[in-house]
Amino acid sequence: MAFLTVLFLTLVLSLKKLEYGIYILLAELFVGSKGYLFYFDFGGTSVSLRIGLFLIIFSVWLYNRLKNKDLSLKLDKKWWILFAFIVWGFIWGVLRGNSFHNVFFDANGWVYFMLIFPILDVIKSKEQVENILQILTAAVSVIVVKTFFLLYIFSHQMESVARPLYRWLRKFLIGEITLMDNGFHRIFFQSQIYVLIGFFIFLAILVWRWKDKDSLKNFFKENWQLYLLTAGSFASVLISFSRSFWLGVVTGVVALFVFLLIFRTSFKQFSKIILFGLSMIACSLLLIWITFVFPFPKTDSSFSFSSMFEDRLTDINEAAVRSRWDLLSPLGKAIVNHPIIGSGFGTTVTYKSSDPRALEINPTGEFTTYAFEWGYLDIWLKIGLAGLLVYLYLIWFMLKGEWVLSKENSSLGALNAGLFIGMIALLATSFFSPYLNHPLGIGYVMLCGVLLTNYSQGI
Repeated sequence: MAFLTVLFLTLVLSLKKLEYGIYILLAELFVGSKGYLFYFDFGGTSVSLRIGLFLIIFSVWLYNRLKNKDLSLKLDKKWWILFAFIVWGFIWGVLRGNSFHNVFFDANGWVYFMLIFPILDVIKSKEQVENILQILTAAVSVIVVKTFFLLYIFSHQMESVARPLYRWLRKFLIGEITLMDNGFHRIFFQSQIYVLIGFFIFLAILVWRWKDKDSLKNFFKENWQLYLLTAGSFASVLISFSRSFWLGVVTGVVALFVFLLIFRTSFKQFSKIILFGLSMIACSLLLIWITFVFPFPKTDSSFSFSSMFEDRLTDINEAAVRSRWDLLSPLGKAIVNHPIIGSGFGTTVTYKSSDPRALEINPTGEFTTYAFEWGYLDIWLKIGLAGLLVYLYLIWFMLKGEWVLSKENSSLGALNAGLFIGMIALLATSFFSPYLNHPLGIGYVMLCGVLLTNYSQGI
């Protein structure tokens, strides 16, 4: 019922003004993890809310174009070349005899790129860009609050609440909760990728506002809400205990320092920014500690975040790590079959996994799948090295544009610096997690492309 209600309201609002529908779609993308916040069971197949919103937005856009007898599609040729490789991956997968079910569900994430047409048509003003940033800010706030709420519930062993919450999270593919040392729980959502991206956007804006401020008191008086959200975002990424996200954080911070060095930040400003960053880390850890030790209800648990952090980084026998390394060699051999043009969507790889979850399915550990954690290798296998390089060149082109715009000493420059660093973090995260070939990553790539197009036209 909720699924149909949301789609009906989206349809009504989109017919009135497509901009409203796009805002709803982006809100779902930012918070919806795998897209199954609501779903509809159709003949044994679960149709996600994300797919439903996609169909409505694209259909309304196409209807408006047909009504106005305008079928022109103005898009940089780099996008068209990438789309050609995506179509090739689908056709080649079918021609090679891959299961059509596998081909379809492997390729459907890439279809999300089609939304660039309605988004590019509709998002054309500074006010609309600000609206999207407000939606992102609200979405990040929701995820951060949800992260701390779940950490509190599970660390304080509220079984009557925790059990139904856990079932809800797993049923709707929202996230994962894993018990760690001394009662601490890992709280992970796929949508935390937008918390990571949002963290760098907010941080870039705060750094720009902070570096020329003489009064610490006035700065925090004016920016305490954004500061708290940024600290909460960093804390949420830490609580995720995702090595991929942590790699994104480290890479993004390095990119931020490169910005500061290249733009010749004075020693005084650089020192202030370092102190600011340390205060942000301290605030994030304090938020985690307060949530964990809050005395109601009373808990006897204690934890050392540094030891858990070290264990997470050095434990090479952990299930997810073992699974990735077990897959690497068979995946590499599969890529060699068609290294340039790819093997098409739906191509499967069989490997022996020592992951307990795989052993539950097959006691021998033999596991066959078409979805792989190695993000870049997954793309290489499906659309070839040529397709992967085209995709990366498109992103490189965006990064160059954002780099140029970030040189402005203005809020626009700070925003583009944040978008740039957010993209760098996404690229790093995608080494070990498949985001660039998933709507979560594709959505950000599209948004950066649309914003860059608009900024180049002087909005």
